Amino acid sequence: MHPLPSGRGGVAYGIVQSLPTRTRRALLGAPKETEQIRGLTLPKRAALPIFGADGFSAIAYAPDEIMMVLALAGSAGLVMSPWVGVGVAVTLLLVIGTYRYNIRDVAASGGDYHVVSDRLGPRTGAAAGASLLFDFVLTVAVSVSSASSYVTTLIPVLAGHRVVVAVLLVVALTLIYVRGLHFMGRIALLPALLFVLCLVAVLGIGIIESWFGALDAAPSAGFHVRPETAESNSLTGFGLLLLVARSFSSGAVTLTGVESVSNSVRFFRAPKARNAAYSLVAMGLSTAVALVGILYLADASGAVVTLDSSQLVINGHAMAEDYPQMPVLAQVAQAVTGHNILLGVFLASTVLFLLLAPAAAYAGFPILASTMAEKGYLPVHFRARSNRSLYANGELVLGAATVVVVLAFRADVNDLIQLYVVGVLFSMSLTQAAVFLSRHQEIRVVLARLPRRRLLRDQVVTMIGLVATVLATVVVLVTKLAQGAWVTVLVVGFLTLATLAIKKHYTTIDQELAVKQKNPLKALPSRVHAMVVVPRLRKPALRALAYARATRPSTIEGLVLNVDEAETRKIRQLWDKYEVPVPLTILASPFRDPVTPVVEHVREVRKASPRDVVIVYVPEYVLEHWWDKFLHHRSGSKIAAALRREPGVVTAMVPWRLGHEDEEKLS
Repeated sequence: MHPLPSGRGGVAYGIVQSLPTRTRRALLGAPKETEQIRGLTLPKRAALPIFGADGFSAIAYAPDEIMMVLALAGSAGLVMSPWVGVGVAVTLLLVIGTYRYNIRDVAASGGDYHVVSDRLGPRTGAAAGASLLFDFVLTVAVSVSSASSYVTTLIPVLAGHRVVVAVLLVVALTLIYVRGLHFMGRIALLPALLFVLCLVAVLGIGIIESWFGALDAAPSAGFHVRPETAESNSLTGFGLLLLVARSFSSGAVTLTGVESVSNSVRFFRAPKARNAAYSLVAMGLSTAVALVGILYLADASGAVVTLDSSQLVINGHAMAEDYPQMPVLAQVAQAVTGHNILLGVFLASTVLFLLLAPAAAYAGFPILASTMAEKGYLPVHFRARSNRSLYANGELVLGAATVVVVLAFRADVNDLIQLYVVGVLFSMSLTQAAVFLSRHQEIRVVLARLPRRRLLRDQVVTMIGLVATVLATVVVLVTKLAQGAWVTVLVVGFLTLATLAIKKHYTTIDQELAVKQKNPLKALPSRVHAMVVVPRLRKPALRALAYARATRPSTIEGLVLNVDEAETRKIRQLWDKYEVPVPLTILASPFRDPVTPVVEHVREVRKASPRDVVIVYVPEYVLEHWWDKFLHHRSGSKIAAALRREPGVVTAMVPWRLGHEDEEKLS
């Protein structure tokens, strides 16, 4: 006998584990209990590097996005990059300053999706949920694509294989994060601390060197940037305003970390709201300072980066379109440290930190999918109570979706960010609007002076944040819609319609299956007809006949398919020999079809007596090995599948375990 493998608390969940099951457990770990997943919490020292990494890691690619847009106006446009960075930093701090007042409401409701769904209605909640799910996918896609850029900078021989590197990173991340947040909490602090120390050293030393005129030139400092449009038009009037707006909307990717912390409040240790607010402020301040510092050093060292490498001109010659460009942060690090081992350590720490950034997505995706499935907006396969491997399955779906997105956009960070920013700002705006509306309703019923004053203060702060996020969303939509933001609008719209259609499907089923009679158990069928399919008169068929007789049906008959005259004659002889006390019906099967004759016979009986119930007993083999299915017809399963759609028909599968004859005893 095999020992009973048991989970936590000694609860057995199976007797024999197949090879696929053992392989799955080895790769993904043992299934986790629902309460163990949802009740998981982390202290601030572990939660901050895990959930704050998404926002802080944006400094690895946000400077590039700002400078790429400004470079459309040529070298003169890049001069404005530090000031655009200041604008993005101020907006980030403003949103975080207001969002921390919403953390309490978000924590009490269970997350952004719950806040929007409860306070703005289920349809708006479905849109928010669809947007959040797609944002989780884009979080991973942007992080791994940016990490692949730094990997190819660190290892130039991989420069032409960035997409392959990104896909391999997604696979590795999925296998790592599927081990759970406790595992990540134990290892997250080291790469986060290493990156922060390296970044502080680079920024500190670089700023001091720039003040004393000792800062080396960046690797791209010798390039002149050729403007895409007339430079005079781009840097004056409406052209300048549009250019700055586009650059700002690209840099707004730094705001994505706000949503990551807000959706991860449940994972913080009590007091959850306070610890999450602390982590949010710490992440926002460090991101704002680092962004401005990097852009300042990029300007001081002469670093340039463009959307199209052909814009780069040196000695009067334009570079090829496939010329590899270093990320801005890597160029700044090289200008400060030189091309040595210190640069390699910094780039390696950046890659590790970028791979830490998707933690919030891998933690939030399966929980959000399960929550939406519980409410009927996603397939039941995502429901926690019907899925033993909820955590692992959700992360596998997230990993597979990310691979599709990375391949579709060829791991291009710039293209992915056009999709990323608009979705994040949209869901943030919905959350702010939900909190604002809730507070407005609360203010109307609170009359006490001090509580009302506190609510009014919080409402003003929330309104400022709502205006900021809505304006940012509008700017991003206006400036990025043609550059790729339309994909997010299309995907989120499609997912929203899909979730609403799924909800309608489940609602229709619930209404159809609801018991409406006062005494539903009084209605009984007139008679019960039992039919036993007899492919050959052997032990499985005899067992099925015994079970059918034991139920005392109104009528009973054995069904034999006349596929082969000799075999049919043999069955009739054995029937008489064993004196089987059941009438035998021979069904013609001229085309050797084991299904259609049975279905037609059942329909004839049902047509003659519509109020009667027909029970068809089908003997079947329980195969011991997966390869055994290639050696048997399994016609019983085909018959059962065909009868499943017939009204008033019940199919009873009677199993016979092959290889366990000593355990099989006929009643």
